[in-house]
Amino acid sequence: MDTIGMKSSKDLINSTNLDEKRMKKSILKESKWKIIRESNPRILPRLSQGEIKLSNIIEELQKISTDEKGKKDEEISIKNSSNWIEISRRRLAHLLLLPKFHYSIIFLVIIDLIVVLIDLVLAQLSSPCLTDNEMLEYNTTHQRDSCFLPYSLSLSRGELFLFYFSVLLLIIFVIEILLSFYTFGLRHYTNPLYLIDSLIVFTSFVMELYFHYGHLGRAGRAAAAIVVLRLWKIVRAIHAVVHSISLKNRIIIKKIQEAQIIIEQEKEMTEKMLQKQDIKVEYLTNLLKINGKLPSNEQINSHVEKLWRQRSQSEILS
Repeated sequence: MDTIGMKSSKDLINSTNLDEKRMKKSILKESKWKIIRESNPRILPRLSQGEIKLSNIIEELQKISTDEKGKKDEEISIKNSSNWIEISRRRLAHLLLLPKFHYSIIFLVIIDLIVVLIDLVLAQLSSPCLTDNEMLEYNTTHQRDSCFLPYSLSLSRGELFLFYFSVLLLIIFVIEILLSFYTFGLRHYTNPLYLIDSLIVFTSFVMELYFHYGHLGRAGRAAAAIVVLRLWKIVRAIHAVVHSISLKNRIIIKKIQEAQIIIEQEKEMTEKMLQKQDIKVEYLTNLLKINGKLPSNEQINSHVEKLWRQRSQSEILS
């Protein structure tokens, strides 16, 4: 009787084990895609070649970009702050980093270059000419042969207008530099281009006022103005080029980042689809095993190769 009871208990255990196995087979198994992906990264790498190239391009462009937007955002990121100075810095930073603001500065720089060029031409043409007082002093009524633009009231008004207009532009650039210093701090001027640009703006502003109100001689004032304005022209041209390049780089970086987000979303969708396909394959494999109709690996591989060749040939012909 004991042996019969032991046998019945063993049969009971075996039957329960068989039922558990059947239940496990009938229920869809959890996908082993993570294990397969970790063991064989060639199936689907964590980073595709396109993502690697895009990330490299973004890193290179961020190094080239002179605005260093990331550093500025890091400096002005203020969390849960009620300090009005920090809040004003954050608002100013948002304004100064807008593309419209940079385009307006570039527009003003181009206007300033035109003004400087006109002033240079007028100074070059009128500097050899004698004024009325000089003609009386030298007791002559004839201008020099090198004089192409004699002194007149219209010329004086034109030069005065160009002076005030240039000073107005310089004041705008000075305000821009002061706002950048207040917003971003000294770290903004670790870039040599910004530092040189700021020095030239302040120097040009001071020297413009000095040469105009310093009661210097006309010839001396013209010669000094030519030197200063030529230097100003070169530096402001560099400033305009730097701003335009940085804006283009920022736009390119934004577009590439958007493309990278799309690629990451597509990658996630592909991973989900592959996981679902893996579950389906496991389910169908279990059904074939139960029915005893599961083909061997050689048969599956030969069938796949055959279909692959047929599809490749049809694609070539089409």
